[in-house]
Amino acid sequence: MVHTNYYEIEGSDPREIGRALGLQFGDRIRDYIEDLEDVDDAAWRRAQMLLQQTEKYFPQYVAELQAYADAAEVELLDLWAVAIEDQLYPDASERCTTVVTNQGRLIGHNEDWDPDASTEICVLKKRTGRTTSLELYYYGAPLGGVALSISSRGHVQAINSLAHADSRDGVPKHAIARALSELRFGADDLGRILAIPRSSGFAHILVDRTGQLTSIECTATQHRATRPETPFVHTNHLLDPVLRQRGLVVSESSLDRYEHAAAMASRSMTVTSMTSLVGDQSRGRSKSILNRNTIARAIVDFDEQTAHFWLHQESRKGWVPYSIDFLFKPE
Repeated sequence: MVHTNYYEIEGSDPREIGRALGLQFGDRIRDYIEDLEDVDDAAWRRAQMLLQQTEKYFPQYVAELQAYADAAEVELLDLWAVAIEDQLYPDASERCTTVVTNQGRLIGHNEDWDPDASTEICVLKKRTGRTTSLELYYYGAPLGGVALSISSRGHVQAINSLAHADSRDGVPKHAIARALSELRFGADDLGRILAIPRSSGFAHILVDRTGQLTSIECTATQHRATRPETPFVHTNHLLDPVLRQRGLVVSESSLDRYEHAAAMASRSMTVTSMTSLVGDQSRGRSKSILNRNTIARAIVDFDEQTAHFWLHQESRKGWVPYSIDFLFKPE
């Protein structure tokens, strides 16, 4: 059994992938473009600048987006504005809760955004040349990699939004997230990507196929990479005390989810106990780990080489398992 909102895309290179995505999701992206807020001239200029910055460091991503735009019969800048809309206008949505335990071999992730966004996310399997990935994919984030992704290049990435006060001209966090979703551990990719100037930042929780955990918190101008012990929990506020000085006021929801998940997590957990953790509703509809804004969930089990996904829009199906054996087969 798979989800109704499950798709497979295949191509030999980023352009072919972009074309396949544009053909598959063109109707949705045209709706998003029609629903764009009234973008003023300053916002369009900023979108253009951010696109130029992205092309400077990741020309392959812009080529992919151009192929997507051509296949979907939309303008590249319109597609880009949808992809980075929260960089053009303030977005107070908080995403998400992540728990890593069992020495990095069990990961739980709740994807939060807005109840009305439950139909805007799916499960996507993508094959680009020799690389395979499986992810929670937002239709309105065409580059992907901004929720939870699993790559045959050897790792899982979970993304949490962060409230931070600094910003600058640079590459949007969406492109940085995509890049980190497909880096190769053991190479120099991580340092190279983190050296790229960012316009804003996410929290990136990376777990390689051996269970090694790397937590990276990014603002626009700073980042900290650590190797924390498990169990490890992250929500939507900065944990690093130095970076926290550049943070905004921490929300009660983020603190409550963090404290409760940390209290429930243990060094050794089963898929059943992780299911209970990511499904906990004991603190009400706003502050619980599973809350009114949770639109998808994932549990990644290295020992069983399985990812279990739950989609709010298909909640009657419960948890649906997908094989992730490709994670353990080096390319």
